[in-house]
Amino acid sequence: MKRLRPVVTPTILLLSIISFAIPAQAHRPERYFKKILPPPQYEEQTLTGDWGGVRDDMYQSGVTITSTYVCDVLGCVAGGKDQGARYDHSLGLDINFDLEQMADIKGMQFHVSGLYRAGRSLSSDVIGNKFVVSSIYGHEQFRFYWLYLEQALFDDKVNIRVGRIASGDDFARSDIYWIYMNNGIDGMPISIPINFAFPVYPTATWGARSIIKFNDLFYATSGIYNADPDVGRDDMYGLDFSMRLSRGILGMQEIAFTPNTAKDAEGYPGHYKVGGFVVSGEFDDLYANASGESFVMTGDAPKKHKANYGCYFHADQMLYREGGPGTDQGLTAFSIITLAPSNTNLFPFFWDGGIFYKGLIPTRDNDIAAFGIVYGTWSPDNTHSEQIRRDVEPRVMDPPKYELVLEFTYKLQITPWVFVQPDFQMVFHPGGTAKVPDAYVVGGRFGLSF
Repeated sequence: MKRLRPVVTPTILLLSIISFAIPAQAHRPERYFKKILPPPQYEEQTLTGDWGGVRDDMYQSGVTITSTYVCDVLGCVAGGKDQGARYDHSLGLDINFDLEQMADIKGMQFHVSGLYRAGRSLSSDVIGNKFVVSSIYGHEQFRFYWLYLEQALFDDKVNIRVGRIASGDDFARSDIYWIYMNNGIDGMPISIPINFAFPVYPTATWGARSIIKFNDLFYATSGIYNADPDVGRDDMYGLDFSMRLSRGILGMQEIAFTPNTAKDAEGYPGHYKVGGFVVSGEFDDLYANASGESFVMTGDAPKKHKANYGCYFHADQMLYREGGPGTDQGLTAFSIITLAPSNTNLFPFFWDGGIFYKGLIPTRDNDIAAFGIVYGTWSPDNTHSEQIRRDVEPRVMDPPKYELVLEFTYKLQITPWVFVQPDFQMVFHPGGTAKVPDAYVVGGRFGLSF
């Protein structure tokens, strides 16, 4: 805490108390390239409405406040280590200050947020699987999140963000992922933050990123972040503002091709992205010591690697559309693959994908029916090491090889500000091993926009 006191001013402490972060799915890359819109229809889109006109007055003055509550109730009804149910929730507030309206600084905004989470994990407590069945579990506490400045330039063709941010809000992500409840899909492919210190919601770090829109078909996102693995520890409540560059620096680059996404485009929209990362720091080899032998067998320390790297490929494409250009009802398919070296990454190969249909049931135009798949293979280097360890210690669990999850979900949008989402998941090889019975999970999600 000695590091914290000189940095945290009373203003920051106050903001950390009043700020409960809205889930990251509300912050979409597409908004970086849109003009300022008319005031939201608070009475229709939120539970608490316009607050007697106060909310609209604040918006006109440049202050926008949004808040959400999401809870998951899920139970393992068969298989896994045991059977049982768990509840967890995430409560949030996000505050944006439009400095163009407030201080006549064209194109500049200031953002601050935080969160409160509580509950227990069905995956760790009951099932024993790696790809967590509830994506909103993690860091159960009051926690500070965003604190950044954002600048739009050249008629919104360039957008720059600097401050306390997370790479997971801008890279290897899609609005589609938020349809699902399993953390393997929801938010981003979970293999990346498992493999190394890749800051994702609800952990922010010092960083900067830019988005350049070349035309209606292509844009590029670049970012650099402090990749300190300890910045998100719970005893700092998201307020560790230290910049320990020696612990790691993460560089990210993504190129996106977005056909038929312009307004009134006649073709079916799609998004195709390729991205890569390089991160400095020390990474343990998962099998070898400095001499190339098994560190488990010799008892030596693992070999140290000075950097890590990897890449990913995302594609989503609408396959069928109800109505004409501009409508989003219909069938869409998506897929994402991540690749990384097997000697330093627990999941060198990971894939998730699926299909969803918006408006499948007549008169239920905003409901979404979806099916998703999550598949990840453990590193063969790690599996080899665990096999050697098991040969020495027979009580050790069989080496993990792969985990597969199937998810069936239906998001019932009751009003613009409340939804209910029944969900069913099947988890095969929980924890990567056939020694744990395949698990069957039922439950759902409930969400409110205040």
